Amino acid sequence: MLSKGLPRSPGRPRSESAGQAILEVTRKLVLRHGYEGVTTEIIAAAAGTGKQTIYRRWSSKAELVLAAFVEHAEKSIDQELGRRRPASGKIILTFLTRLFRALEETGDAVRSLMAYAQLDAGFRRLFYQRLIGPRRQALRHVLEEAAAENEIAADADLDLLVTVIYGAMWYRLLLDEPLDRRFAVRLADLALRA
Repeated sequence: MLSKGLPRSPGRPRSESAGQAILEVTRKLVLRHGYEGVTTEIIAAAAGTGKQTIYRRWSSKAELVLAAFVEHAEKSIDQELGRRRPASGKIILTFLTRLFRALEETGDAVRSLMAYAQLDAGFRRLFYQRLIGPRRQALRHVLEEAAAENEIAADADLDLLVTVIYGAMWYRLLLDEPLDRRFAVRLADLALRA
């Protein structure tokens, strides 16, 4: 029996390590079996937890998979870029190389998430807010640094450059064309001529 005046506990506290384990397992399973080949039951079993633990944190499989890949993008692109300052003249190329390297591993899953986003308007907004929007901001920041270093013209239309660069990336990703260093160099050169 609860003592009067004491608030009732909302249940067991969330374990951060359990949440991290679920994200890691989710990313690995989706990379191995594809988005459609993985269910929340499979993820829960592989993470050694129950489905209810997953649904306390994420409302759907799509949101869970998105969270796993957002975390990967933050670690492999954003944080890595912040740790090491690229050499002058290579700011844009360094960003694109890291982005494309991350997509070598995760491209199929990201493509699946984009396909799902076309079917679900609510998820599409979430996909933009958590993955697309922050990546666009990261690229814009890189372009601002490039302008400050005189890699690109100070009056370059940065919003248009972001659209051109990501438009080219998505086009090749969706058509399963290579996103390799050669393409990164060509795209960086295009930006430098802007």
